[in-house]
Amino acid sequence: MELDVHDRITTDPTPEDIARAIDQRGDDPDWFINLSDGDGYVEAELERAGRFRLAYHSGKARFDAAETVDTATLKTIFLAYLSGNDSWRANRSWLRKASPAKAAEASGEPPVWAIAAVVASLALIFVIVEVLPESWVERLPFAGTTLGNIALIASPMVVMVAAMVINAMLKVRRAKGWAQVLGHVTHSQMTTRRPPAGNEIGTVVNVPAVAYTFKVGGQEYRGTRVSLGDISGKYAEEALVRYPLGAVVTVYYDPADPDDCVLERDPPKGAMKGCSLLLLVSALLGGGLYWAVTQGAEVLKARMPDADVPVMLFAGLFGLAALLFFVGHRRYLARANAWPVTQGEIVSSVVEQRRTTDDGRVRTSYIPIVEFAYTVGGNRLHSRQVKLGLEVSGSENFAQKIVARYPAGAPVDVHYDSQDPSNAALENPTETSWILLGVALACFAIALYASRIFR
Repeated sequence: MELDVHDRITTDPTPEDIARAIDQRGDDPDWFINLSDGDGYVEAELERAGRFRLAYHSGKARFDAAETVDTATLKTIFLAYLSGNDSWRANRSWLRKASPAKAAEASGEPPVWAIAAVVASLALIFVIVEVLPESWVERLPFAGTTLGNIALIASPMVVMVAAMVINAMLKVRRAKGWAQVLGHVTHSQMTTRRPPAGNEIGTVVNVPAVAYTFKVGGQEYRGTRVSLGDISGKYAEEALVRYPLGAVVTVYYDPADPDDCVLERDPPKGAMKGCSLLLLVSALLGGGLYWAVTQGAEVLKARMPDADVPVMLFAGLFGLAALLFFVGHRRYLARANAWPVTQGEIVSSVVEQRRTTDDGRVRTSYIPIVEFAYTVGGNRLHSRQVKLGLEVSGSENFAQKIVARYPAGAPVDVHYDSQDPSNAALENPTETSWILLGVALACFAIALYASRIFR
């Protein structure tokens, strides 16, 4: 046996070593304990004061406990594992950790081929602009035209949207041939998906932890995927309502690999709405740009022969987009200031560094990572949004002040969206950012100047 406590290794540990390590853990949010033998291990990480995230490895696969455990339970489990007793596994629900590829697919990450397609479209722009001889470029359709340049610049976005749609269609098509069987929900609770280890900068996502069992050919299988795509936020709460503990459900599974299973074969409604909206916006923008560059430019040139039409069109359209975003943001903030408030608790509060390179110089900024938990509608939710709609960063002193204002374990007021309780913040906006309005006015001024109306 080997005991690893926050990277301090003890060979052949005693029960006293384990009890002492747990009792003297402190409040470091990165604290962990791992007890391993030749076949597997059991480990725990500190989630908040007195609660731990538990996992074990059977030698073939990793399983995460669906619920956190307290200090006394943690000691009991580790001492049982030390003595070779594994009866503690049957006393709680476990979620089998999927392979990296399946986990990425379940979380909505794009497949490798989709990423490669977007990278290739970006590389194509570089090749056309910097590599190909000018004589070759001139042979390309729309070469040297405004419409051609716009199409070239927009190509990565078009490829990305197309890849999203194709990927969703491929997953649905593959699942259509799966078999189905009745199963039972053995666990249904909200859980939190955090950034990868070593990259704490980022948001936490509330997702449904639904586990179910079913039998194929007399053998029992266990699944945890609800949908073919990512389900989070308000859609996670809806999933928990659809699949309560003990419910009889229809499970769709791959006959060649029953471990590859799901409760819903159709794409998530939220994902379909998002793709449809993105396609609609892209079509409207593309159509608007095409009209502006072709017919619109000709109309304006006929009426304003002295105007710099391309500059006027670009500045006017950009200013209109900025103004629409400003109005939408103002309305969102107005609704947010009326959000209900509930009591929450700071789970962890640390300062993280972010290094970026600008013109060969390395710049360092400091970000307060303040994670808090709160309960709405019986679901325990997590968020890292300190100020609504803004990423708070700056100097180390600035970040430390925020962390000091929200220490781990402290009770806090949480403002949350009643329509989507996963969208929450510690501080609602008290003033409006006028940057977008300033950008819109500046663009309109440029468009007006380019029209040469007053000359």
